[in-house]
Amino acid sequence: MDEVAKLLDMAPIRVYEIATFYTMFQLKPKGRYLLQVCTTTPCWLRGSDAIMNACRHAEDGKTFTVQEVECLGACVNAPVVQVNDDFYEDLDEASIKRVLEAFRRGETPRPGPQVDRQTSAPEGGPTTLRSA
Repeated sequence: MDEVAKLLDMAPIRVYEIATFYTMFQLKPKGRYLLQVCTTTPCWLRGSDAIMNACRHAEDGKTFTVQEVECLGACVNAPVVQVNDDFYEDLDEASIKRVLEAFRRGETPRPGPQVDRQTSAPEGGPTTLRSA
């Protein structure tokens, strides 16, 4: 980061401020899967504490690294965890454990809602604008 500051002709603290503020910048080596757990109010109200505990239990620094983050923008499908580039939504303790076990086995679980819902439609399918 000091080299970036020199290159941009700015005080190193300015680079450090940015790098430590945004969660997209990783300052230490991470495991193969970075688990970013949203703990903002909608996720917290729907059980992100249990999700965080399950992720922390799985964290080993080699396979999984856990990071608490602010809103991941999927509040309607809370709680949500971003695993590398994919979002896993509508989680509970059992479903996040299934997702993590799949990753441990070398599989890639289906991202998105982990319940019977398409994107952010109601569970079980649409309830309005249905043909008569």
